[in-house]
Amino acid sequence: MKSIRFYKILVLILIVLNLSTVYFLYSGAKHHGPPDKNELINLLQLTGTKKITIVALQDQHFKKKHQLMQKSRNLHEELFQSFNKTDTNTAHAIINNIVENQREIEQMTFDYFQEVNSLCTPSQQVKLQKLLHEVLKRAGGPHPPRK
Repeated sequence: MKSIRFYKILVLILIVLNLSTVYFLYSGAKHHGPPDKNELINLLQLTGTKKITIVALQDQHFKKKHQLMQKSRNLHEELFQSFNKTDTNTAHAIINNIVENQREIEQMTFDYFQEVNSLCTPSQQVKLQKLLHEVLKRAGGPHPPRK
């Protein structure tokens, strides 16, 4: 009788764990994927030539980033296919290419936001900073320094 009770409790715990996992996967999914193209423009309340300039910068940035992310996926695939090879120099070379590609992505992103920041008024720059901090929190990346 005790073993039946134990298994009932165990099944109940597993059901609760499964439901909570599904909930967190579903609720967390809305923060992933490409950002809303108009989020930055709406937040900064851009109009006129600044809006046109930033839309063009944004399109160029995401096109280049997409290419670099595809290159990263290809490099990672190549790395994991090199497990069967005994030559570690090949793996090291691929890892160095991955690191260089990631550096390009980070530099390109920094340059993009630096350009956007230069087009903003001081009050818009504050809003941009807050948005960047929020995006970093959502992405789970390194936390920005506290002020």
